[in-house]
Amino acid sequence: MSDPCCIQRIKDWIDEGVLSRHAGDALVRWLTDAEFAAFHGEIRARVEGGNTGELEDAFGSDMAFGTGGIRGRMGPGPNRFNTRTVGVAAQGLAQFIAGAGDEPDGNGPDGRHRRDFGSGPEGWHNTSLGDRAGKLNPRLGDRAGKLNPRFGDRAGAGVVVAWDTRRNSEEFAKETARVLAANGVPVRIFDGCRSTPALSFAVRELEAAAGVMISASHNPPGDNGFKVYGPDGGQVVAPLDAGITEEMRRVAEIRRIAYEDGVRRGLIRTIAKDQDEKYIDVLTEMTLAGARDIRLVYTPLHGVGMTSVAEALDRMGYGNVHYVEKQVVPDHAFSTLEEGIANPEKPSSFRLGIKKASETGADLVLASDPDADRIGCALPLPDRSWKAPSEELVLNGHQIGVLLCHYILHRKQAAGTLPERGLFCKTVVTSDLAAIIARSYGLEVVDDLPVGFKHVGAAIDRMPADMTFVFGTEESHGYLADARIRDKEAATGILLAEYAALVKRETRTLRDELDDIYRKYGYFREVQRSVALPGAEGAGRIKGIMAALREAPPEHIGEWAVCRVIDRQNGQARDLRTGTAGPVAGERVNILIFTFSEAGHTRVIVRPSGTEPTIKYYVSASSRDMDGTDISTRDMDCTRGSIDSLAESVLDTMIEWCEGM
Repeated sequence: MSDPCCIQRIKDWIDEGVLSRHAGDALVRWLTDAEFAAFHGEIRARVEGGNTGELEDAFGSDMAFGTGGIRGRMGPGPNRFNTRTVGVAAQGLAQFIAGAGDEPDGNGPDGRHRRDFGSGPEGWHNTSLGDRAGKLNPRLGDRAGKLNPRFGDRAGAGVVVAWDTRRNSEEFAKETARVLAANGVPVRIFDGCRSTPALSFAVRELEAAAGVMISASHNPPGDNGFKVYGPDGGQVVAPLDAGITEEMRRVAEIRRIAYEDGVRRGLIRTIAKDQDEKYIDVLTEMTLAGARDIRLVYTPLHGVGMTSVAEALDRMGYGNVHYVEKQVVPDHAFSTLEEGIANPEKPSSFRLGIKKASETGADLVLASDPDADRIGCALPLPDRSWKAPSEELVLNGHQIGVLLCHYILHRKQAAGTLPERGLFCKTVVTSDLAAIIARSYGLEVVDDLPVGFKHVGAAIDRMPADMTFVFGTEESHGYLADARIRDKEAATGILLAEYAALVKRETRTLRDELDDIYRKYGYFREVQRSVALPGAEGAGRIKGIMAALREAPPEHIGEWAVCRVIDRQNGQARDLRTGTAGPVAGERVNILIFTFSEAGHTRVIVRPSGTEPTIKYYVSASSRDMDGTDISTRDMDCTRGSIDSLAESVLDTMIEWCEGM
């Protein structure tokens, strides 16, 4: 179909009301403007295909910056992930780092204005900026410096860029480098795909101003993302994220330089191999025991885990590791996985790993997601066999966090290395059991962080100088045990193999250990469900549910009376028994918590997703709220059955109540 025919069809759709004028205008611009020439063929094909709903979604709005970056489906359009949206994000980041408002002076590598940066590692330097190099973006005033005052000092060190195995990830990483370099921002880029925590570590080690990770984590194979890291190595949080978003909105022109020209001019440099060695050294230093007599299956699920988890396993002396050969090979389609979803939270992701474990008689299976920041674990049945549905063999994220927390604290205490002021962190939707364990070892606990591991990183950055970070966990399989990295680290899961090898000497398993933890501290069960409500109507429905829950919260959910309603958005807690209300500390986020006891271990949490058109329900149920902590004299199967049933019942009832409003 020719361009005039395409344009006429678009105009007809606008007149017929099946395509908004905003989307139509954007579609015509992308079809005819030379700036978007690379997309013209694909756009013509999509117009010819006639899927106006898809075109409205792709061209009717701009991709939003949220949860530390942008993430979404790849394809043409301002609401799709492509070289244009990556360019806008990179340009906005460059403007934020350098400070906006200068007029072009023609001294840049592309003949336009260049914002040079002072001095940095490995010979990066430019003296033309004088004392401006360390200044923060004046449009933010002093807010950015309050979050991390080192940001200004690190401006001269530029940005570290990494990418994973997803389709087009390397292209997007190099596009990011081209734009940053054209703005005078030095770039350090890896020579191949790397993990997200490797990027986090590199930002800190190279004392960079920021980092960019090209990855969509465990999203569907058609997605990709641009995630921004601050100078502390953690994902950006407020107010830096708002500042970058504002600069993205201000982008009027994307400056680019040829990649080879950037390399020739020294603006783009490849990170030296010794950086990988330093990173793997950090991973191996997590070890807490010398036990290695374990038969282990590991799969990177077609991602970058062979560069981190596998390297650490080898360096730490695990000699009996079996790899899932089909999933060791990078594959951006994730073709061996159900619906192409490479997510260790999903038991279906373990199908080939469990098959390999059954063939080899393995003691456990570890699986990391595509950018190797999340880790999952499967264990055999008590009879050591793997003959069961994967749902019965795979641990959930709460259980892994509990095992890691207990193991780390127990071993450190035994070795006398537990710090006098140790810090434990978890997100509000993560099991309270890990926090209870941490308190029993004398750690200071932050247990109410908003959803997202970036808040764990931010908590580490805020801790007093005399405090030492020990462990952080989130329910979505994110764990960290070393503050030299500031994002979740899949290789933390290697400690599960070490733990399993240690107790194997006593003919015990990690399942035995988990049951003993339950007997000591109480049994906990967590269940979660996401309800998709797509489109504008769905968004309105989600807002309506949250508003109704605030205005008239349920007094009972099933057989359980609601004690308190905690509204994190308004910063208030209401006691439904007395009618009193009081303030609640913590960051203001759109979360509602309904507790069924004073301790609040049995509860429902409701929140809208920040990245998807869904509303999420989290239920935690605990024997501590039923009959105290001591269940050592009771049958574990009986306790497990009753608490599991309670959790599922509360979840079903809460969702039914919300859907009936």
